Amino acid sequence: MSGVVSLLRDLVQIPSPSREEGPIVKYLTDAFETLGWKAVREGKNLYTELGDEGPLLLLNSHTDTVPVGEGWSHNPLAAHIVDRKIYGRGSNDAKGCLAAMMYGAFAAFAKNPPKGRVLLAATCEEEISGQGLEQLLKILPKPDAAVVGEPTGLQPAVAQKGLLLLEVIAKGRSAHAAWGGGVNAVSAAARDILSLSNVSFDKSHPALGVPSLEVTQAHGGERHNVIPDRCKMVVDIRTTPTYTPEEIIDLVSKKVEGDVEVRSKRLVSVDTDPDHPIVQAAVAANPGAKPFGSPTVSDWVFLRDIPTVKVGPGDSHRSHTPDEYVTVSELEEGAAFYERLIREYFERA
Repeated sequence: MSGVVSLLRDLVQIPSPSREEGPIVKYLTDAFETLGWKAVREGKNLYTELGDEGPLLLLNSHTDTVPVGEGWSHNPLAAHIVDRKIYGRGSNDAKGCLAAMMYGAFAAFAKNPPKGRVLLAATCEEEISGQGLEQLLKILPKPDAAVVGEPTGLQPAVAQKGLLLLEVIAKGRSAHAAWGGGVNAVSAAARDILSLSNVSFDKSHPALGVPSLEVTQAHGGERHNVIPDRCKMVVDIRTTPTYTPEEIIDLVSKKVEGDVEVRSKRLVSVDTDPDHPIVQAAVAANPGAKPFGSPTVSDWVFLRDIPTVKVGPGDSHRSHTPDEYVTVSELEEGAAFYERLIREYFERA
């Protein structure tokens, strides 16, 4: 069994749902030191710096996972290997990326180290956009470029959609359902939902296309015999850099009768110039790779002023599912890929 496979199995066997990453950080601290690295811990975040001088490249992936959930046919915390697939919660998202990054960085600096510095960070609470990379960046030196480890099949994502959450509150006037005479807020909300289904975006991003908009929750009324005077809807919008959040908020406000409130707009869309050295390095590290736009949100949102690619072993479609897995070959190829990416980047930086 290769070292990177053994490392990933150990990581999977340590439960680390968001906000409960303490035990896995302790394990990683020892693992860093075993590799000869100085491990620096800040809360539930861990990092080390390799190299002495030159440009600074951040390699980042997260230690937390979503809850195990139901429906598994393999023990989700045993990291069993069946048909060269390593099963377990977090194997694909994103402990496999983290293990591959660690082995890739170690290999890059073990022999013929590149002329540059790598900041390797294992961060917490990515799945809940919590106190992980965003907080750690406040104390770290600013990187010249970054790589976010997420399962992309080693294809480099050069753009990523953001998340804008809005609430639309339809208002009415209550009355007895038998007598009528009120103003039904649920009916008003239904009109708003139909109106939002016709929203169109005319500005397309070259890698991401247009934003998406979906009403994902609606709640109105408390009793069957009372005409509801209030109905609240949640609108999930996946944004692109071609629109500011304010432009989309204004567009939605003009489409609905209800009041629009912002629940969250901190998870912005991001992109990187495909000609930037970090993108070119990722393509060179995987000949034939095609840069693409990713619809899923990651910690890249906190690196919006730093040229970044999101890339790693595995397949995003397996994330958060029962019987999540990464293959042995994907993991080992991922470690070799990260080593090549590091070397390719410093040759270009």
